[in-house]
Amino acid sequence: MTQAPEIEARDAETRARCPMTDLVLQGGDREPLVGYAELDALRESGPAHTLPGGDIIYTRYEEVLAVAQDSDVFYSKAPVDPVTGEESFVLVPQAIDGPTHVKWRRILASTFAPGAISALDDSIRARVNELIDGFIDQGECDFIKDFSLRFPTSIFLKHIIGLPVEELDKFIAWETDILHPKDVDPMVAYGKSVTAQTEVMKYFEQIIAERRQLPPEERANDLISKGLSWKIDGEFISDSDLLSFYLLVFEAGLDTVTAELGYGFHHLATHPSDRDRIVNDPAVVPTAVEELLRVYAIVNINRTAMQDTEVDGCPIKAGQRVVLSLPSTGRDEGQFPDARKVDFDRKNISHLAFGAGPHRCLGSHLARHELAIAYEEWHKRIPVYGLNPAKEFDESRSSMMGLNSLPLSWDPATTKPRS
Repeated sequence: MTQAPEIEARDAETRARCPMTDLVLQGGDREPLVGYAELDALRESGPAHTLPGGDIIYTRYEEVLAVAQDSDVFYSKAPVDPVTGEESFVLVPQAIDGPTHVKWRRILASTFAPGAISALDDSIRARVNELIDGFIDQGECDFIKDFSLRFPTSIFLKHIIGLPVEELDKFIAWETDILHPKDVDPMVAYGKSVTAQTEVMKYFEQIIAERRQLPPEERANDLISKGLSWKIDGEFISDSDLLSFYLLVFEAGLDTVTAELGYGFHHLATHPSDRDRIVNDPAVVPTAVEELLRVYAIVNINRTAMQDTEVDGCPIKAGQRVVLSLPSTGRDEGQFPDARKVDFDRKNISHLAFGAGPHRCLGSHLARHELAIAYEEWHKRIPVYGLNPAKEFDESRSSMMGLNSLPLSWDPATTKPRS
């Protein structure tokens, strides 16, 4: 691969301290967990590496935490797109730093607070069981397509952002094209992603216009309706910033818990003792959620150095992009003994699955709640299951890890009706 001139001209010390790697965080493999194995090997070979596009990737807990928390030096500003060479579309408030980012988080805090999320318990449990009803008697399902894509997405659409669940299939198609385009040709994949993002923005533009026609007292209590009255520094938030924010929450809300559930259930399907522990002792579920998040974190995040600096001996130039591999940090033996083993009795589970610093995931309470309820309700009704050997599945790796499919099977005679 021919490197860009600016990469060729990089400081020789940087290249020596941060050797090139052929790790490419995209594409698919027929076997799951390949992405984690590659990150494990990279982490064990050194603290920092240069990716083909020139970004520096950090895979160890200590360095990732340090960079994530150093918001004075490392910003979350929009990256340069590797295909076009132009600055990517700014997702608000993810790609905003400083005081404005803090003001956005204050606006959103009440929606994602623990109390607000706990109030959704009954709705979340009902949705889990509704989906299970659709396949429990068949003795098999594609867990991703039949459950994990449809469970958190419908909760998020109906109860958080305020979009019609009846259009879920259209939303999932857009989400797939944005975050998991299947084309090998990067230009084709990029084109699909841009087209889908444009369609989502047009959709939100129409919804905003419709909500504005309603008197304030008739608007629902969802993010789209509430957003029409949000102000920062006394000024209403512009439509362009609202559209950017809704695109961000659309992408995050429709994909993250889906991906985490896929790896969690893959683990439980292949580790019967852990699965049986949840069945026989549901009180362990909160710990199980944290331990599975630690071993199977899913998001690789980006930061930009705003000045020349150094991280663990690796010089970073101003403008240099760094990748913080959260999926790798929880598997770091330097931080967690026997790190790749899921242990529901582990005491230290201070993982970075939701990031760290000012940009730590605002939806962590919702994610934890959905994960816990999914594990609880599923195992009440389908306590014994495994991978279906007759069907294939594969892993999709990009900035976020995920499974495209996960075939599970069970004996319908062992299942139970709703409690």
